[in-house]
Amino acid sequence: MGLSMEYSNVSVAILTCNDWSRTLDCLAAVHAQTTPIKRIVVCDNGSGNEVADYILKGWRAIADGYGMDGPVELFGDDNTISPLVLLRREENEGAARGINSALRFLLYDQECQAFWLLHNDVIPEPYALEALLHHTVEQDRHGKERISRIGIVGSTLLRQDTGLLQCAGGGVWSKTRGNVHLLDEGIERFALSDHDDIARKMDFACGASCLVLRQLIEDIGLYDESLYQFLEDVEYGLRAKKSGWNINWAPGALVRHHAPNADKLTPVLAFTENPELSREADYTTLRNRFYLLRKYSPFGLISAF
Repeated sequence: MGLSMEYSNVSVAILTCNDWSRTLDCLAAVHAQTTPIKRIVVCDNGSGNEVADYILKGWRAIADGYGMDGPVELFGDDNTISPLVLLRREENEGAARGINSALRFLLYDQECQAFWLLHNDVIPEPYALEALLHHTVEQDRHGKERISRIGIVGSTLLRQDTGLLQCAGGGVWSKTRGNVHLLDEGIERFALSDHDDIARKMDFACGASCLVLRQLIEDIGLYDESLYQFLEDVEYGLRAKKSGWNINWAPGALVRHHAPNADKLTPVLAFTENPELSREADYTTLRNRFYLLRKYSPFGLISAF
């Protein structure tokens, strides 16, 4: 199946904070995609000037290798027609607000019909974007397109250290506990579950790498900034499905993830002596779990407590 012309104008939004090295690795992989990209925006969520300088210098070298002009640095609500933009934010106001800042900037360009959202600590394979775009339209068993309302497409995330799956596309949200289960987590990449089975189960696409279509954003809005960080991708998936949109998975969209946050969270009721994340991060995760339950499954609050 060829790429839908409607989604041929795709832009990329990369979220980063105080990590220039992995950001440049991610940018190099994005520039190496087999599918043309209209615009690339890196949202720097409150990094220091030195970090931003390293990103600009390294990105200019990457762009020069592809015969492109270097990135433009913007602050606040400034705008530009440049295809490469480093969007600077003075403070780290959370993942949801950072993603939204990049999306608001890109949405001004009416030609952009799809947005590839990435965390800076991922390295997509060269054909990842092409695979994501192929799955914006569902196919039947005979390979024929069928009408559907796909608004989000998830990637196949692999752990950088082991090569095992972090998740196939995304995960399932528990209506009674408020926690999530990542699909196909920990299995070999060649032992993936059936595509239709995964797509049917998905409540959300993992925000480390997913494709979001413009029609969905125009219908349900941007990410919920009250979540600050953690589970913002889960809330977005739940909101999309509640509004009648479908979430799909692109098995061929292989993306390697350096440090999945899910491994570092302190489990509920597991009183570890040395939690790997700060008290603030643990608090935010628990707070967001109950926020989602109150919003989407209030009866689940009883069992969650």
